[in-house]
Amino acid sequence: MITKPGDLREKNMGRVIQLLLANPDISRVEIARKTELTKTTISAIIASLLDLNIVEETPGLKTGLVGKTPIPMRVRGDAAAAIGVNLARGSTSGVVMTACGKLLESVSKEVSNLTRADATAHLFEVVQRLLNKCFRNGIDVDAIGIGAPSPLDKEKGVIYAPYGLSDWKDFPVGEITREKFGLPVFLVNDADGAAFGMKCFGKCRDIRSFISMYFDEGVGAGIILNDEIYSGSSGYSGQISYALIKSFCNGQVENSRFSLDTVVSDLNKEIGVNCGKIDDFLDRRFNGGQKMNSVLSRVGDELGRIAALVSNIVGPEAVVVNGRLLDFGKVFFAALKDSFESNLFSRGSVQLIKGFTNQFRAFSTGAASYAIFSYLMDKVLSN
Repeated sequence: MITKPGDLREKNMGRVIQLLLANPDISRVEIARKTELTKTTISAIIASLLDLNIVEETPGLKTGLVGKTPIPMRVRGDAAAAIGVNLARGSTSGVVMTACGKLLESVSKEVSNLTRADATAHLFEVVQRLLNKCFRNGIDVDAIGIGAPSPLDKEKGVIYAPYGLSDWKDFPVGEITREKFGLPVFLVNDADGAAFGMKCFGKCRDIRSFISMYFDEGVGAGIILNDEIYSGSSGYSGQISYALIKSFCNGQVENSRFSLDTVVSDLNKEIGVNCGKIDDFLDRRFNGGQKMNSVLSRVGDELGRIAALVSNIVGPEAVVVNGRLLDFGKVFFAALKDSFESNLFSRGSVQLIKGFTNQFRAFSTGAASYAIFSYLMDKVLSN
């Protein structure tokens, strides 16, 4: 396959910017080593980033190396600030983040977004509230990122028809948000964005390929392969809710509607309590005794099996587990870990990492991370 010079320049630029976001105070030499690009290519890219005030040199830092001291580079804190919004079925949450990963403001609303009109109104309200906070604090916002359920088209900014949200069909959320606020808007799958945020600013900065799994409203995943988001050909890779869920359900469960509500409902029946929501169920997790622990072990065992199944297919360096199920505690996670490790094709070759318990905060910060990266890329490539 022949790669166009423009495509190669974009790919190289993206690799360097991502490294700089994830590794403050990295030198040109280290960037060249990690990217396997020539020193000449790295020097040209860094020169462009310096000219555009995206990065800065930090010569005051010591590296401890003998000889000529490499000059560390870092992304400027004022290079960009972005609003990241998670548009979910039952909530709309948002944050403001700088290019160095600092969170400045946040807003969260538990609301119904089942209709397009409601989703739009709540999205606009959260963005406006964050813009107002930024204005009062002298913060200039450069871009807006939106994390939403798939299928979607990142380039067109259109959400197609996510499961259970039929009124969102062909929802041009990118265009209407751009017209409303006059800022660049970048749409990303919610789980993909959260995984990208982990890659740039979180626990996976030094991991090139990993799966970030979410056990909450459903079972989903964001996939990073060789430092890049893998979304599949139609933007909906990682939809694990459609995997086989079997061990803790007494009756037939439709895979397409599997969620924590389904799990909690079945647990309620088995344990003989009447907690309709996971938060109420979690409040009783320490009072369930042996029977509760037995059920939690079964849930952990099944989800560990699913995590291993996905890992065996993709072959990552790590799997990150996120979501409120982590609040079930040591019994649950120990069962998940044991099941995961015993079902791996190559045992001991994949790390299992605890991630966020609040997946919606992860989705909004991920959307902001994706918007910052995309904004900086557009700024460089347009010059």
